[in-house]
Amino acid sequence: MAVLTSLRARLMTAVILIILIMTALYIKPLLLIFTLIYIVFAANEYARFWHRKEVYPHTITAYLPSLLIPILVYFDIELAGPLFVMFCFIITISVLRFPGARTRPNFLSEIAAAIFGVIFLATMPSTLILLRKIGFYAALLPLLLCWSYDTFAYLAGTMLGRSPLASKISPKKTWEGTIIALFLLFPLTLWLGSSWIADWRLVDCLIVTLSIGILGTIGDLLESAMKREVNLKDSSRIFPGHGGFLDRIDSLILSIPFFYFYLVLRGRI
Repeated sequence: MAVLTSLRARLMTAVILIILIMTALYIKPLLLIFTLIYIVFAANEYARFWHRKEVYPHTITAYLPSLLIPILVYFDIELAGPLFVMFCFIITISVLRFPGARTRPNFLSEIAAAIFGVIFLATMPSTLILLRKIGFYAALLPLLLCWSYDTFAYLAGTMLGRSPLASKISPKKTWEGTIIALFLLFPLTLWLGSSWIADWRLVDCLIVTLSIGILGTIGDLLESAMKREVNLKDSSRIFPGHGGFLDRIDSLILSIPFFYFYLVLRGRI
């Protein structure tokens, strides 16, 4: 009974999240609003990782740039100058509060946490906004592929998995689940890509399938390693049965930016 209740909660949460995300993709202003909400909650979860290691980067050094970058992207403002200003801002704040906020000097850790935090929190949502500027389906495609790959890998790994992919980080993730998921994802990538992206070729399908699978797995393992480092099961408990914001987007962290840059490099826009 407890298992069924948990599965029901996971399914309901997943359905609600998918509906909200697709609505945000369809209504452009909502996408920016949802992006900013995501960053606020994800930044809190990210900071929690560091706090458990007694590293306390100044909150504003991660929050402010992470919130500003997708806003600049949404309004088509050139990023080079603002990014340099943000970098100087992070350095200045970090230097002014040297040697750190707590009991021991953590200057190097705090400044590294702030800079990595901006990259970690802002890159994926910003490139999703850029994909939406190309079109609704260009933004929806990598999301559907990532969600499908995660589902295939989970089901295949549960039923047939024997060989752990990274036992010290995520014992339940298996080579069998990963490989089977890639094979199952390929026809879906071919079908959806051919339907939604102009001049979609077999080589595009192959590259995107492999990259979505590999980068999605790496992103998942990245977030799992961060949680294991600080002895956390979930980044938070905001979504019943699904953990926190970072738990829900781990496979997208690298996959969404890749898909955008792939379209750019292949001249699809």
